[in-house]
Amino acid sequence: MTESTDLLNIRPLRRRLKEGKEALGMWLGITDPLAVEAIAADCDLDWVLLDMEHGGAGWDDLKMVMLGWKWSDVPLFIRPPSHDQKFLMAALDLGVSGFVVPFVNSPEDARRVAEACRYPPKGIRGSAPRRVSRHYTRTEEYKASADDDVFVMMQIEHRDAVECVEEIADVPGIDALFIGPGDLSYSYGLPFQFDHPTNVAAVQKVVDTGRAKGLPVAMAVDSTPEEVLQRIEQGIQLVTVGLDWMFMRNAIKEQTAAVRALV
Repeated sequence: MTESTDLLNIRPLRRRLKEGKEALGMWLGITDPLAVEAIAADCDLDWVLLDMEHGGAGWDDLKMVMLGWKWSDVPLFIRPPSHDQKFLMAALDLGVSGFVVPFVNSPEDARRVAEACRYPPKGIRGSAPRRVSRHYTRTEEYKASADDDVFVMMQIEHRDAVECVEEIADVPGIDALFIGPGDLSYSYGLPFQFDHPTNVAAVQKVVDTGRAKGLPVAMAVDSTPEEVLQRIEQGIQLVTVGLDWMFMRNAIKEQTAAVRALV
């Protein structure tokens, strides 16, 4: 069998996490392939995440993003709109590096997601890895490591998930716990009151569980560098630092303001 290669661009990220280092990510909202290609050319990120749960991105948008990202060695994750197993399998065949799966609220949810991402006997994924195997030109390479390389993050964003987070973390095939602070705060009836003791305790429980179970913890931070650093120091390794369109808007405003100040 041909020696496996990193067709999902995931192994540097796995090594980084194993070494205890932080991993900086960004949300993708722009789906034009040329714009995505420009970001991919030199983004200095450790991972990126296309949001297909919110923001309006659909299947055709995903294909365009994949085309724009094809020259990058940074792993591309997606947040799917649901737990639908067929959607997860099809996205893997297209070549995504993994998932941030929303509203995983029970061990049963986690098992259904994990089994869709692995081939038998570990899971139920069907075998037709067309694009990810470079249109069947590197099929053996891909299949040799597909189960190990795919990176699956379970989003903990409801009080029900926090209550059973230890059991969720014990499900085989989970690679990280991803905290969704916004929806989590809503589930406690404390929307966006992130400093409320109840919300603080919920986040900390997920962090502590990840540490105890040997799982990296991720979080959507998307705030100031100081808050990102605070979360990293808390023990959250995978952090999002913002959104592509937000960075673009801020850069336009900053440049325009700087020029206006001179004229």
